[in-house]
Amino acid sequence: MTKGFWAISDQGLFATSNFALNVLLARWISPYDYGAFSVAFAIFTLVGVIHTATLTEPMLVFGPGKYKDRFSEYLGTVIHGHLGFAALGGLLLLLTSLGLALFGLNSLSVTLVALAFAEPFILLLWLMRRACYARLEPHLAASGGALYMVLMLAGAYVLYRGEWLSASSAFGVMGFSSLVVSVWLIIRLRVKRSPLRRSELARDSLDSHWRYGRWSVANEGLNWVPMNIYFVLLPIFGGLEAGASFKALMNLIMPMLQAIWALAILLLPVLVRARDEGDTSGGRTRFGTRVRLALVPFALGPILYWLVLGLFHQQLVDWLYGGQYTEHAALLWLLGLSPIVAAVKQVMGQSLKALQRPDQLFWAFAFSAVLTLTLGTGFVYLWGVVGAGIGFLGSQAVTAVLALFFYRRLRSSQHQTASARRQPRWSVPGRRYPATTELPREESNELA
Repeated sequence: MTKGFWAISDQGLFATSNFALNVLLARWISPYDYGAFSVAFAIFTLVGVIHTATLTEPMLVFGPGKYKDRFSEYLGTVIHGHLGFAALGGLLLLLTSLGLALFGLNSLSVTLVALAFAEPFILLLWLMRRACYARLEPHLAASGGALYMVLMLAGAYVLYRGEWLSASSAFGVMGFSSLVVSVWLIIRLRVKRSPLRRSELARDSLDSHWRYGRWSVANEGLNWVPMNIYFVLLPIFGGLEAGASFKALMNLIMPMLQAIWALAILLLPVLVRARDEGDTSGGRTRFGTRVRLALVPFALGPILYWLVLGLFHQQLVDWLYGGQYTEHAALLWLLGLSPIVAAVKQVMGQSLKALQRPDQLFWAFAFSAVLTLTLGTGFVYLWGVVGAGIGFLGSQAVTAVLALFFYRRLRSSQHQTASARRQPRWSVPGRRYPATTELPREESNELA
């Protein structure tokens, strides 16, 4: 509970900072420009989920387990990998910006250029925050969140007072704040610089990340589709203003989603340790118990949050955005259900990851992505923002149900395998014998 409090505090501080920045942008820049910000951030999120799949998520699995005795040096190796990934990701964003400029989308193109320069620092902060969770020290991440909030809000206020606040300058503030906090966390975690040449740790960690990350990349890439594709589809069918309306509503959903993600990040190393503790049967019992117990706090908060959003939807939207984006405020009754569904999805998903079976998640994410690109696209075409809300909730529900199904099937298979290993080579149905006892003669004749 203590670590969970710090995890939620960490995510709350970062979420508050980004939430405040989004509200300021929605209030003080045009819906067209805010729609460009939404599309740019959705594109950046695709880069971010690949970064998470190849570096951050494997670190959460192997850091508290395989490399726990050399974590500082191992983290230095992971940071080397981040530098290479960030350079490639920034180049891809710049090329995308150039393509958009050729099509005349100048506002979105300029925003992506700013994002390309901020991307290495934002992703570095994502990595360092998760490193605190791998060490089961979320209080460090929370202290970094407090520093980030101060820098972010101060920078946004300076931009607002100087009338320089825009989608591009917002990414600049995010990049600068992320760099400062990342350096501070690197110092606090005592990261050791690891040599890459002739380093057994570097080769072994690269092999481990590749074996785990190849499935994780596919999973996270497929999961990006139902989570972010609507920010891309809405501008196609309804213009950037429609995307801005959906983003304004999702701003109210994201704090709870981010709290769930924070707890899920903390849950993964806890489940990894539960898997490794004790003997085989005891470890399995402990693992299953912790998975079931995790569902209670994960689901309770989202249920209460949904009631608050539904009862005060009109007042919240009107107050936050100065009377803008109120035409779809009632959609919060529907969108507010998504954190409840996401809670189940995260617990089941982290359980499969802790069992080192991300391949089981692949089919859940793949089926959800296919439904999003077919039915979800049709919903957006027919009903616009309302269709995006229906599609978003539906895709989350499909993923949660399938993740639960695959987890239960995997656990059942493991129990059957364990029972078969404990069973003596010879046995008569209905009778049990000690492994050291010779087969009685009458039973031998009966078997014959």
